[in-house]
Amino acid sequence: MQNYIFTQATNDTDLQQLVKLFNEVFSPEKVGELAEVLTRHLPHMHYENWFIAQDKSSQEIVSGFVLIPWHWNLQGIDLKVAEMGIVGTAEHHRNKGLFKQTNVSFQQHLLADDYDLSVIQGIPGIYHRLGYHYAVPLEHHTELPLYAIPDTQLPISVRLANETDIPFLCTAAERQQKVLDMHVKRTKAHWRYILGEGKHTEYASDLYIIDNGTEQHYLRLLQQGFGQGLIVSEASCDMSSDVLECVLSFLKKEAIKRGKPYIRLNLPNSHCLVQHAVNYQACLKPAYAWQVKIVNPQSFLSKLRPLLEQRIRSSKYSGLSACVMLDFYTQKVVLHFKNGLVQQVSNKSDDSPDYVMSIPDDLFAPLVLGHRSWRELQYNRPDIFPADQYLRMDTTKPAEITGELMDILFPKLDSWIYGQY
Repeated sequence: MQNYIFTQATNDTDLQQLVKLFNEVFSPEKVGELAEVLTRHLPHMHYENWFIAQDKSSQEIVSGFVLIPWHWNLQGIDLKVAEMGIVGTAEHHRNKGLFKQTNVSFQQHLLADDYDLSVIQGIPGIYHRLGYHYAVPLEHHTELPLYAIPDTQLPISVRLANETDIPFLCTAAERQQKVLDMHVKRTKAHWRYILGEGKHTEYASDLYIIDNGTEQHYLRLLQQGFGQGLIVSEASCDMSSDVLECVLSFLKKEAIKRGKPYIRLNLPNSHCLVQHAVNYQACLKPAYAWQVKIVNPQSFLSKLRPLLEQRIRSSKYSGLSACVMLDFYTQKVVLHFKNGLVQQVSNKSDDSPDYVMSIPDDLFAPLVLGHRSWRELQYNRPDIFPADQYLRMDTTKPAEITGELMDILFPKLDSWIYGQY
């Protein structure tokens, strides 16, 4: 490690080195161009978002990754989210622990800058050792065969969106948010990026405006992506059955024009377009997921106080006064309820807790973010259970009561994060 400097990028010279590095690491893909476009044009991006390792002797950047800022919303609670993206190391500098050491600086930054979540879309299997675990749906594979779609001729117009459509896109996205428990918050600047500079990256997409004379809707089709199908990555959530028929007919024609053998709906299973496509032999396939790390569990639960109180208030436990402990085996977080309100979130309890839920720390993110209920998680992991980890049942409420309370505090949710670039 003494041969390297671990720091953050500061200027255009650093950025150009990163462009060169990533084009070489990911050749023949032009990932360096993506890095440059994101840095120069995505809202809230700066040179300092790059965490890098430099070779001391040559001063060259030989490893690095980027912090892409997001804002998500969990049932009314705004979350500050950092995506770790574009991770790469030059071939002759691999297997030296550069990424691991750079990540130390990254984690310190997340804590200092009060991030709630750190997330990764990346390849499976390698980030668990850094505390990232699957916790939010990503990349659904609902596949629809073209032969099953009727050719429908209905009076609608379809055109490519432009910047004058941004106010409508913002409004339509807000309607999407109302039907999802967790969603992304995007600004006009994000839509401007998608319609403009984003078209020059591997995430390029075509945004269409659909008009039937009385209402408008939109579709977003990716130009690249996983699989051979025509990928629908976003769509209005409130289309009528007539409009849905027209949309499927349009997608069929577009797939044929682009030489795509099927349509892939990368949308939540609850979406009206997915539900309608099921009538035409669409196949719901297993989804991938965002890999998520909760930066500080105690602070995160403190931030969720209003939501936890609302869930208690709407339940048979309204007015709860109790000490609820979440035992992560290596650490504990205690919720102190009084008359249904969270008075304190601490890492210890002066009294014996009234309720104890034992949760391996790698299962906390999928539980608290509603990806899976604790009962679903328990199917494969019996080390999540409503009792003290030492099973001293005389010090806690009966397990069935604790389990019921956990169902209320941490229910399964319908979440989906639409792309911002």
